[in-house]
Amino acid sequence: MGGLGQLRQPERKAGHRDPDMFIFRAMLMALLAAVPVSMTAQTAAPAPPTVSSTVRPALSQVAQTLNGIDTRRWKAPNPVRDEVQGDIASIQRDMSGTLAGLLQQSDAAPASVPAAFAVYRNVDALYDTLLRVVETAELAAPENEEAQLESALKSLEGARGSLGDTIQSGSQTQQAELIRLRTAIQAAAAAQHAAVKTTVVNDGPAAPAPATHHKRTTATTAKKPATTTPPPTAPTSKPAPGSSSPQ
Repeated sequence: MGGLGQLRQPERKAGHRDPDMFIFRAMLMALLAAVPVSMTAQTAAPAPPTVSSTVRPALSQVAQTLNGIDTRRWKAPNPVRDEVQGDIASIQRDMSGTLAGLLQQSDAAPASVPAAFAVYRNVDALYDTLLRVVETAELAAPENEEAQLESALKSLEGARGSLGDTIQSGSQTQQAELIRLRTAIQAAAAAQHAAVKTTVVNDGPAAPAPATHHKRTTATTAKKPATTTPPPTAPTSKPAPGSSSPQ
């Protein structure tokens, strides 16, 4: 079909028991906070609609309607009737081939948003092709065939809208769950970090600090400068009285 495409889709160190138990309990409490409140509430809640349950009734109506169409009775030129017949054959091939495979994949993974979106894209293209057939039927088909085609188109349109709502709801639920789990992991990591940081480990009396030996600095005696004694001077002899100095 022209508008339809096929989609494929640290090594743990030995520690003390008390800090380890505190960390384990903190992580367990954080992870339990991310789990739904109770299994009873989950069991009581109605199961969300699956992709198949959403679109198969409309697809069955489309298939039944197309099987009862006879384009040879339409009041239109041969090229127009051939084009309509080609669109009808393309829709039928897709519903029994590509779309059937996509529905099987979505049934195998009911919580998969990508698998559901692949079905949505195919149904959307299927709707566009059927719309062309209906628009031509309004001008050329017998009244009963026109009414059947319009009813099948409205049914397919409703299924397409419901499937879009289901995909949006599923994606929002997964996003909320992802945020909740990420918050729980961060809280557990913060609790572990706080426990490691604040825990005091008592391994017995502290070892005495090694003695520090200080070297005594001896004061050096300053040497006094040597004193030099001047040599004795020879006494000056005075002349005897009465003696005259030599001429």
